[in-house]
Amino acid sequence: MSTKEHIFEYLENKAQQAIDSSLTPLKCLEKVNELSGAVDVLIKCHFLLEKQDIDRAFDILDQVLLVANGSL
Repeated sequence: MSTKEHIFEYLENKAQQAIDSSLTPLKCLEKVNELSGAVDVLIKCHFLLEKQDIDRAFDILDQVLLVANGSL
């Protein structure tokens, strides 16, 4: 598995944790914050350089925010 595949597997796992915790607003907020921070660090540290990879990371975050918005 490539580094990029590991990165997106990690982001998807974080996203699933946030979705799974959506019935507990504070826990969900914590998980969304972790995911958002991970995306930020991956971009700032140049682990995600290609536009399509950055867009994919933000798409994952957007999907989670839609679910989280309903629980918060």
